[in-house]
Amino acid sequence: MKRFLIFLSFIIVIIFSACDTTAPIEIPEDNPTNIALAGGNFDTWVEFSQGELTYFKPAGDWWDGLNYLAVIGGPITYERTSDAYQGAYALRLETKAWGEDLTIPGILASGYFDPDETIGENLIIGKPYDKNPTQFNGFIKYLPAENDTLVIFLALTKYNAELKLRDTIATAEYTNTATMETYTPFNIDINYTHQTTPDSIHIILLSSVSGKEMKGHNGSVLFVDELSFTYE
Repeated sequence: MKRFLIFLSFIIVIIFSACDTTAPIEIPEDNPTNIALAGGNFDTWVEFSQGELTYFKPAGDWWDGLNYLAVIGGPITYERTSDAYQGAYALRLETKAWGEDLTIPGILASGYFDPDETIGENLIIGKPYDKNPTQFNGFIKYLPAENDTLVIFLALTKYNAELKLRDTIATAEYTNTATMETYTPFNIDINYTHQTTPDSIHIILLSSVSGKEMKGHNGSVLFVDELSFTYE
C-alpha cells in the first residue's frame, strides 16, 4: 500500500503544479490546427478490458483517469451516465475510499494512463493544442459529501526549447462547494500571462479538492457535460 501512496501523491503533484513538464508535446504534422476539446460532450464511450477488469472510457485518446488502478484493486472513479444535460451520456466522477488509508478523487484529465511507465508517472497529462480561447464553458451537477469542493482546472502551455521546460501561458480554475442537483452552467475566463500561441492544453476535472492530500470526501459526485470554448 505504501508504494501506491507514493504513486498517488506523485499524480496529485503533477495535477497541481501548473502542469510544467520537461519535454515537448508534439503536435501532429498531418492536422496541427484541428485539435479541439475532443469528446467534450462525453456522448461516445468504448469498452476497455484488461484481464478480468472491464469498464467504459471516453472514446478517442483525449481523456483518461485512474480507473486502471482497478487492476490492482483500486476503485472505479469515473464512468459514463445517461443522466446527461444533452445527448446520450455525460461524465460521472465519484470520490471513493481505497482500503482504510486512501481516498481516491474522481478525476478525468486531458491525457492518458500509461501502465508501462514507471510507477508514479503513469497519468500523462497534456494534449496538443494551438489555439487561444478566452473562456472555458460547460454544464455540471455536484453532490458533495461533507462540504467537499469540486475543481475544474485548465492550463495552456508552450515548450521553451532554450530552457528545456514548459511555460504556462494561461490558466483557468473553477471551484464550488454548493450542492447542484440540476445541471448548472459554468463559464471560466482564461487568464493569459503571455501573449503567444500555446502548443498544449491541460484540463483536469476533479470531484474533491482535498484529493491532492488524498483526503477527498468519500461519496462526492461530480457530473460534467458539454464542455466548450469561447473565442473572440
